Amino acid sequence: MDRSVRGAAFWWAPERRLPRQTLSLTAHGEIHVYEGATLASVLERLDAPLGPRLRGEALKTYVVVRAADGYVVVFSLAEIDPAMSPTAVILADGADGAPLSAEEGPLRLVVEGDARPARSARQVTAIELRTP
Repeated sequence: MDRSVRGAAFWWAPERRLPRQTLSLTAHGEIHVYEGATLASVLERLDAPLGPRLRGEALKTYVVVRAADGYVVVFSLAEIDPAMSPTAVILADGADGAPLSAEEGPLRLVVEGDARPARSARQVTAIELRTP
């Protein structure tokens, strides 16, 4: 199973109907509050095996997030599934009450609880759901 979505248009128009969340992120000594759709809800649109379906062979599923500058972040699907992990992950389209700047957006991945924001990729261009 390899499924992917590319470009901001893949969910941009309907994203307001997806579950939204706010998360704080500290980067370079500054705290910002980001808002966006949960990554789990975006992955549900790709028929990701979340919740009770995430067991057995499905536990090998992983998510690749790609950014415009070539940066790549990888998660196990279990890290993103709210039924498996308390860590929130959002695909943000706004920060501090405004749309993301061109330097950050139009979409930014924000991962709750990371000691460093290394997995909070800016300028997300693609999300890929994969199994080995």
